[in-house]
Amino acid sequence: MNELTDKYGRTYRYLRVSVTDRCNFRCKYCIPTHNFKFIDHSEILRYEDLLFALKIFSKYGIKKIRLTGGEPLVRKGLTDFIRNIKSETDIEEITLTTNGSLLTQFAENLKKAGINRINVSIDSLKPERYQLITGGFDLNNIIDGIKSAQDAGLFPIKINTVLIKGFNDDEIVDFCHFAADNNVTVRFIEFMPIGNSIGWNKDAIIRGKEILDIIREHFSLTKIEKHKFEGPALNYKLSNGARIGIITPISNHFCGECDKLRITPDGKLRPCLLSDREIDLTYAIKMRDEDLFLKKIKESLDIKDWSHHISDCESIKFNRTMSKIGG
Repeated sequence: MNELTDKYGRTYRYLRVSVTDRCNFRCKYCIPTHNFKFIDHSEILRYEDLLFALKIFSKYGIKKIRLTGGEPLVRKGLTDFIRNIKSETDIEEITLTTNGSLLTQFAENLKKAGINRINVSIDSLKPERYQLITGGFDLNNIIDGIKSAQDAGLFPIKINTVLIKGFNDDEIVDFCHFAADNNVTVRFIEFMPIGNSIGWNKDAIIRGKEILDIIREHFSLTKIEKHKFEGPALNYKLSNGARIGIITPISNHFCGECDKLRITPDGKLRPCLLSDREIDLTYAIKMRDEDLFLKKIKESLDIKDWSHHISDCESIKFNRTMSKIGG
């Protein structure tokens, strides 16, 4: 097995690594407000464990990783871990998804450690609504963090915006202006059924076509052609200079092009974000057993379906919330 290829011929080059399920935010679609328990600290993989896994993954074709959480910047020692990834593996690109609240503190060190670029999650530009979503955080601090990241040379910066019909879809045009004014790319993402706190259903989705129709009422769009392995977003440049992306995991899924696997903070390999199926890697990692580790990866590839089936459901529940998976 020189490359990680599944039974449908898809080859995997991209790994998302969740380093923690902890987060300083309490976003409603990510961390439920009732009966929620964090993963016990004893079950979270150590950095040494993750480094062992990444060395093997990089030997078998994984060239890009994204560090996620929870909020990855709340875990101590992250920048040292990034330096070790750079020096001890063949990973070519390391990116990070963050809520942005700690960027003023960490941006420069992230750049020095070897982070290539970052994504920042922002689901509203209205200060009161943003506080409601996040559990009380100040939007201005996040924008300051983005500026700190730009000053540190972390380009390009992408803003991830999950749209929920009747909640924040009235801000689509505002985000288009924000993208142009702040030299960032805004990526609009269809609402996915991960986390059970607000009762996901099909009526909550604003689909990619609807998003584009709203944008066309205010701007002309020019499609930006994608490079190979660039990711699932359909990208456009707007007449105001903004760059936006549309990600449609529900209405027009991109499963046939998927080249992505996920490691959860407690060592499960999850081949599809929109499926509860996982393979436990922890024993192989703790024993430093490369042969068993590769066998477990093969099991994970074997259980991955050609596509997910979420669009066929009126509603669905998952056993694990987004914070425990790593989006």
